[in-house]
Amino acid sequence: MKFHEAQFKPGRTWFFTLNLADTESSVLTRHARLLGESARDVEGLYPFETIATVILPNHLHMIWTLPEDDLNFDRRISHLQSGFERRVRQTLEANEKARAKPLWHRRYWDYKIRDLVDLERHIGYMHGNPVKHGLVSHPDKWRYSTWPKFRDAGFVLWTEKSIGSAGEP
Repeated sequence: MKFHEAQFKPGRTWFFTLNLADTESSVLTRHARLLGESARDVEGLYPFETIATVILPNHLHMIWTLPEDDLNFDRRISHLQSGFERRVRQTLEANEKARAKPLWHRRYWDYKIRDLVDLERHIGYMHGNPVKHGLVSHPDKWRYSTWPKFRDAGFVLWTEKSIGSAGEP
């Protein structure tokens, strides 16, 4: 059994896309460490299991499995966004803070993973996203993702062997 198969839980595994309000921004990759700190804080308060993550300059994709007794992903996403925004604002100068606009797009995309095939399609989609956006020529060259653990486990990307569409709306 592959590690991601063991982490999949029907009805509790979700794919998320969170976008920045400013589509030209690169704050997520510039402050990836702060995003990681924020995610660990949320996980400490409201546990979840991260299956996969890809951070792009202006949006990120995540696949989480939630505990059986707490499926409130909205609270987790809200805490992740507010914690990251607070940390980023702490890095700004006083005059920049006064002019700062909200960091996140008001809405995000959530999708309940149906089965293992659906999970693998989303894993492939999200790890291929830096290639799709022209940031790198292969996921191996993108450092802001969980791709190395999938590659090392023998995962085959949709960019190398098509398994269908798992795309976003």
